[in-house]
Amino acid sequence: MTHKNEIRVLIVDDDKSSLDILEEYLVAEGFSVLTASDGSKAIKIIEEEDLDVVLTDLKLPGANGIEVLKVAKKVNQDLHVIIITGYASLETALQAIKEGGYDYITKPFRLEEVGVALKNVSGKVTLEREKRSLAKDLRKAYTELDILKESKMNLKNNLNSINKRIEEGRARIVKNLETLQTLPGTLLPLHYVQTKGKGDDEILVRLERLGKLRDEGVLTEEEFRVNKERFLTKI
Repeated sequence: MTHKNEIRVLIVDDDKSSLDILEEYLVAEGFSVLTASDGSKAIKIIEEEDLDVVLTDLKLPGANGIEVLKVAKKVNQDLHVIIITGYASLETALQAIKEGGYDYITKPFRLEEVGVALKNVSGKVTLEREKRSLAKDLRKAYTELDILKESKMNLKNNLNSINKRIEEGRARIVKNLETLQTLPGTLLPLHYVQTKGKGDDEILVRLERLGKLRDEGVLTEEEFRVNKERFLTKI
């Protein structure tokens, strides 16, 4: 796993002695280093690994430095390529820059030259990482803002719906009250009428029984009167 501040460098050189010296130097300078001894291997590593810088010789077996450069820029536009050439010429330098190369170093070179070039490109890589990180944070912030806006809109819609139901309920209550106020004063509720009717029937049945007992001679007229008054008094 790559540390967020770590700069990963691929060194490509078919000269093993030069490759080993460059690797040892860059590791000592704090870079994370991968190596390849020909252009084909370099291209495979570029396609598979997450790199920041490619430091490649121009003349290589398999694929030359310009081909490595083209693949590198195709795979990742932010991948910086430094060409090392023993055939210094303006034409070679311009071709490398035209294809997207970051810089070029001529042989024979001093390790300090390579170190300066790598430190310069490291600063650029760090700035690009910070820019990507800020862009990511901004995208996240905008996404969260959109979510908050949507939540606010949903809350507003829910509140509007609740207020609408409250107003509808209030309107129904007002309408019912107005209806009650328009009812005749002598009109009794239905349940009261039903209850009263049922009670009247029961009273009539009991009075009829007392009258029947009187008619049959079981009760005297006086007893009938007393029981009738007692019954009516209890109601």
